[in-house]
Parts: sequence; structure tokens; C-alpha cells
Amino acid sequence: MRFKDQVIWITGASAGIGEGLAMALAAEGAHLVVSARRADELERVKAACAAAGPGDTLSVPFDVTNETARAAAFGQIMAKFGRVDVLINNAGVSQRSLGKDTALSVDRQVMEVNYFAAVALTKIVLPSMIEQRSGYIVVTSSVSGRYGVWNRTAYCAAKHAVHGFFDSLRIEIFGHNIDVTTLIFGAIQTDVSKNALTGDGTPYGKADNLMQSGLQLEAVIPKVVEGLAKRRREIVVAESASLLYLRLARLWPNELFRRQTKRGREKRKQAAAST
Repeated sequence: MRFKDQVIWITGASAGIGEGLAMALAAEGAHLVVSARRADELERVKAACAAAGPGDTLSVPFDVTNETARAAAFGQIMAKFGRVDVLINNAGVSQRSLGKDTALSVDRQVMEVNYFAAVALTKIVLPSMIEQRSGYIVVTSSVSGRYGVWNRTAYCAAKHAVHGFFDSLRIEIFGHNIDVTTLIFGAIQTDVSKNALTGDGTPYGKADNLMQSGLQLEAVIPKVVEGLAKRRREIVVAESASLLYLRLARLWPNELFRRQTKRGREKRKQAAAST
């Protein structure tokens, strides 16, 4: 068991990738701390983790954007386990609206959940990892953190910021025996699009075609766990189109821009036809 007896704190653990990682890491013998806003769903995940592996599982529901709640959650974990070996910043929210139609409050909300919450939790946990001279920080990002995407201005901005902070942090804490991994996902079959925010902050409420055609979660989780066990700096799990776009972003950005603007024109035509 590669994660036996390690204390692993996962945010956004009530569904999707967070839940999948919790189950897989429980089977690896880890002690789990599962966090999200929905206490009832966390209890369900806690029970499943208890059945999956021999470690303890602690449910700590809280809102990652609440400063007081973040500190209280860390205190509760330290009281139970006395340490955090691995922090997986997985909580997040996506967005489905054009930049011109998105309220600034929505831009701020997306940034708070995806970027500032991950940074804040990392800053809470990091001093204890430095003191114990060991630790592992993981943050969930997206291919949207590497290139721009139509209808995702706020989300892309937040994920680009995630890469900037955690790439820099990885350099700063080198030598403290603390690793930093960025998870870079393409389209995965989860409820991320249903829970995405529209321009006025209301939920998008439906699974878009991109998510429906994405990778199945059951195929994604083992690849992520394997990468975590090896402490890779980046773990990329994406379908073929996203992998191509990542390559274009690095080697041929003009071609990526051409393809993305073509897709945007197609989307505008579809939207006009449906009204």
C-alpha cells in the first residue's frame, strides 16, 4: 500500500474526482479527511472509504472560501491526527458564459473557489509540513489553465493563476522535502458543467457535450493515483483533443488560436439558431 498511514486531506470530496480519489486512497491504506460543503454527501463518502480500506476517515464539512472555517477545519484535523501528510486542493467550480456577459461578482467567485481557497489552505498547512520536514501538496487544475477556451474566461483566469502560484511554490520549497503536483484534466464525465456558473451566477444546470464525451472517471482515477505515488510535478489526464491543444499551445500557438476562434464562431451560430 503506497499511501499506508498517510493523512490525506481532500477538498471537494463529496463527488466526482474528489470522491474517486478518496475511495482509491482509502484502499491504499491512507487516513482520509474528506471536505466539501455538503455534510450528508461527505458522510456517504466517509462510509464508503471506511469499507474500502483500513484507515480512519474524518468528515470535515466547510466552505473553502470562508477564512474562519478554513482555520477551524485545520484545527479539527490536527486535533484528530496531529499532522497532514498530503493536501489535495480539489474544490472548484467551472463557468459557462462569455466574458462580456459575466458579472464581475461571478469572476470573483470563480477566482475565490478555484484559486484563493487553494492558496489559503496551502498557506495554512505548509508551516506544519516545513516543521515536520515532509509533505505533499496537490492542486487540481485543467487544460484551461494552459490555454484560453471559449465561454470560460473566469475559469481559465483562475486556473492560469493556479499554475503560476504552485509552479512558483514548487521552486520555493525545494529542499524542504515537500513536493507539489498539479493535476491537469481535460474533459471528464462528472457534474462539473451542471454545477458551473453562468454570467449572473446561477447554475448552468446541464451536462454539455464536451463533458458527456469526456473520459470516464473510472479510467481517470487509477492514472492519477499512479502519478501521485510517483510524485510527478504534473499529471495530465485528458482526451485526445485536449492533448492536441496542449501540444499546440506549447509549439504552435497561432494554430491553436485559429482552431479556437473557429470553434467560437460555430458556437455563436448554434446559439443564434436556437433562439
